[in-house]
Amino acid sequence: MPQRHLDLLAIALRARPRTVAELAELALRDPETVAVQVDELIEDGFLARIGETIAYEPPTTRVAEQVVRRSAELSGELAAGLEELAALVGDLPALAREWERGGTQAHGLLEVEVFHGWSAVTDLWHRVIESRPLRRTDVVLPDSTRLYVADPEMQATWHSVIGQPGHRARVIGNVAEVGRPEAAQRITEELAGGVDIRISADLPGWFWVADGEVVALPLEWGETWPTSAIAIRSPAVAGLAQWVFDQLWAAAVPVREGASSWAPLLQLMAKGATVEAASHALGISDRTGRRRIAEAMEHYRAANLFALGAAWSRDLTRPTP
Repeated sequence: MPQRHLDLLAIALRARPRTVAELAELALRDPETVAVQVDELIEDGFLARIGETIAYEPPTTRVAEQVVRRSAELSGELAAGLEELAALVGDLPALAREWERGGTQAHGLLEVEVFHGWSAVTDLWHRVIESRPLRRTDVVLPDSTRLYVADPEMQATWHSVIGQPGHRARVIGNVAEVGRPEAAQRITEELAGGVDIRISADLPGWFWVADGEVVALPLEWGETWPTSAIAIRSPAVAGLAQWVFDQLWAAAVPVREGASSWAPLLQLMAKGATVEAASHALGISDRTGRRRIAEAMEHYRAANLFALGAAWSRDLTRPTP
């Protein structure tokens, strides 16, 4: 919304003039210009008109509608990206079979490789890391239970790779998984090893992408821990997977957020997490989590969690001065 429109809306909401002429007089603006701006504010849903009389409603209603609409648009963009990624995954097994029939050998990682069995994920990673160094690795890990008990050899290799200058690793975990007590030790080890971990309550299937070129995906899209996984070297597929990861990363919350702010809790709860699950994932007690939510409700003068969510969303969309 243009600043002049916002200023005019603020005057209108504060003084509640009944007509455009009254509003123009209060705003010290040309009546014809004000009439055009009022029409635009009505079109955007911030004002209404009954005959020649201006009607008012709380601006939170319209802002909430815009937040919902934009959230739906972003969710649609992400869903479209995931659908395209899934379609590509569906074509890869056939491509892999054709590659195997060709019997062609290549230096380093083959264009397509398939791994099966309960250790498919770890076998795939070992195969890739043996054939080429990975500088930047991003992982979506909806189910981390198989990693609660670390494999010391693999963990040492993993940390040695990401610990090199210019290297990094980012992992997005499931709030319901990383909040479990049995995950605490592994998270501590990974953070100490230099892994950047965030959490979310709404994750698609497992996948990882490295260096904008190599991507690993489940053969059955949506699996949280695949028993059949495929590695492919393709900048096009990796670029799409990277876009999906970056959208998820931006919406996720750092694990064990130490700040006293209620924002991380609200961000996870907006994705569907309970207060308890979000609190555990952030490394705070249920009592502390509930206290922070109570403080947020008091701050926003919200009578319930729904009102709190709407007020907090409105705060997020407010332009930065």
